[in-house]
Amino acid sequence: MNRGFVTIATGRTNYYKIAANLLRSYRYYSKAPEPFAVICDRTNKYTDMFDKVILMENPLFSYVDKLRLPEYLPFDETIFIDSDCLAYKDLNDFWEVFKDADDFSMFGTNFPVDYEYGWFKKKDMGVYRDRVQFIPEFIGGVYYLRRTAAIQNFYGIVKHIQSTYHDYKFRQFDNVCDEPVFSLATAVCGFKTAGEKSPDVCFYPHNTYFESDITTGKVKYKDKYAVNRGLKSESYMVHWGSGNTTRADYL
Repeated sequence: MNRGFVTIATGRTNYYKIAANLLRSYRYYSKAPEPFAVICDRTNKYTDMFDKVILMENPLFSYVDKLRLPEYLPFDETIFIDSDCLAYKDLNDFWEVFKDADDFSMFGTNFPVDYEYGWFKKKDMGVYRDRVQFIPEFIGGVYYLRRTAAIQNFYGIVKHIQSTYHDYKFRQFDNVCDEPVFSLATAVCGFKTAGEKSPDVCFYPHNTYFESDITTGKVKYKDKYAVNRGLKSESYMVHWGSGNTTRADYL
């Protein structure tokens, strides 16, 4: 069994730059860096920095490409991280979080099927309605995948949901996006989130207060959407959002 990390960079050069920044931040804080792969549409000086380069055929140049992760798994155990993230602690700790995880998992919470505020409501899930086992809630900056027959079955469901996306009613996203598609597929397959084991990750656009120092690992923030909106200072990672990677805070 081998394991490692992967990110995706396709299209504009800036996506390659920020993917390289993610890699550098991971290696900066990791005491024993694992292999780190990149899924991309071409090679360049930024992809040369990675341990493994995987060329994606016919990318859509958007977050929808994340739905193809099971097709391009570089390792037996893979942790995907969005390229617009930066590490502020040793991300190898994520392996302990996912040590006993299902074959597909992420940071988040598993709610009962009558939960009203997830990516979807059970009653709106068409042909999958009676197969929904719980309601997962998460933001898709980190995904864990294990190379198994079960993950390929999961991928088949992902592709079907993607192709019939408008047969269902999801919250927030009128068109295909990885979070709602993966959320329904995991609820059908019984692949649960990490739940209480999920480490703190700061999602930059949600902050009412934010302060960071990439050289020391300092991150302090207040999340305007969190139940507990007090000051937090133990983040492993900041998920910046690609549109914020030209802002002064990121630069």
